[in-house]
Amino acid sequence: MPEYSDIYVISDKRDEKTVEDFLNCFLPDREESADEYEIPQFSESPDVVYSKALELVKYCSANQRAEYAAYWRAVNQGKPEHAMVFYLKDGHVIYGLSTDAGDEAFANGLLAELKAFLGAEFGYIGHEASPDAADLPEFMREMENHQRCNVGG
Repeated sequence: MPEYSDIYVISDKRDEKTVEDFLNCFLPDREESADEYEIPQFSESPDVVYSKALELVKYCSANQRAEYAAYWRAVNQGKPEHAMVFYLKDGHVIYGLSTDAGDEAFANGLLAELKAFLGAEFGYIGHEASPDAADLPEFMREMENHQRCNVGG
């Protein structure tokens, strides 16, 4: 199994169409990585359980403070290999892609494409790590930490 570069871009675009367009653009041949989506996420006694990711996307689009992480994987050995969205408590969304870490040029290209697609300014490439951010300021700190690590070593 390859190691992955994780590409993350933050955006204030938190609507169904943007998420669907993101998935169709970057991971057109995909399957959901979960069988169900409980609200709140990881709850022992959820308020509601969705069976499809698009139901979750609709919920998170309507509930701007809802926090949730959803994942998809490519089928047919497509690249990038994974896509994800992280809904944050401040209304932002982190859009993510994972691809083989061995192809650094491809990962850098995905970062540029994803920023352009979302009209976003802020993003970074991590290594085998989900973003540890609940809002925009935390994402900015995370981005700065990754940039420092990449420059320093």
